[in-house]
Amino acid sequence: MKKTIAVLFTLALSALLSANTASKEIKLSAELIITEIETDVYLVTHSFPWPGNSLIVKTGDRDILWIDTPYTPDAAQNVLAWINQTFGSDASVTEINTGFHIDNLGGNEALLKKEISVYGSDLTCELLKKKSPSTMAKMVEWLKDEKMTKYRNVYASFKFYPPNRVFNINKEQKIKCGDEEAIVYYPGPTHTYDNLVVYLPERKILFGGCMIVAAESNKPGFVEDGNLSAWVVSMDKLSARFKDCRIIIPGHGKAGDGSLIKHTREVVSAALLNSKTSN
Repeated sequence: MKKTIAVLFTLALSALLSANTASKEIKLSAELIITEIETDVYLVTHSFPWPGNSLIVKTGDRDILWIDTPYTPDAAQNVLAWINQTFGSDASVTEINTGFHIDNLGGNEALLKKEISVYGSDLTCELLKKKSPSTMAKMVEWLKDEKMTKYRNVYASFKFYPPNRVFNINKEQKIKCGDEEAIVYYPGPTHTYDNLVVYLPERKILFGGCMIVAAESNKPGFVEDGNLSAWVVSMDKLSARFKDCRIIIPGHGKAGDGSLIKHTREVVSAALLNSKTSN
């Protein structure tokens, strides 16, 4: 009986939280949605055309931490306008790029024009120069359908802007933003060779980005810029480094709990096994 009551209470609480979250959804455009997943924590989802996540956290009276960007400068500018409208025109924004792909830093141009500090690794800067042309060419090929013309045109002529606060990827960073500190950690190659995670210890929130596979997905996504074997090992390092994650944000899909690290390891391990047996 007690177990039944507990289950019913949990379901009721989940429904309440879901309803509350839905009521705090802000639609900036048909492709750009901001959802307050808890107080002062906002998930930004940009569908261009694939839904990609970035995260905004209010960390002080006028301090905003933004992890990753939407795909394009225009979308990033729309989010900046929302930040100024919501938190004040004097809000101070700090951005962290977690990798070199367009869904990590495609909006950098808009931020840099506002002289916003954009943190990123030395390897991200290197890969932007070496790998972005070939990666973007593949994306243009995926968008050859006539219905994707809008997106294809943007990707075909896209200009990347690197971060302006560059650090050594192999040295863990602690970036102060307002009243909180963000830990930037690199466990090793995963989805790409430069993917980082950002952990907020006071909130126990981990932004895993494209390193993390959402619970609703059983595929690791685009892996040609990464390393499946190393990805499995990196998940073990990540699990050991941050043992108390309460919320994990994947690069694509819904936010989840600490089990997303284990889920990612399982998905990547299965993909690795499949790649070995198919060769």
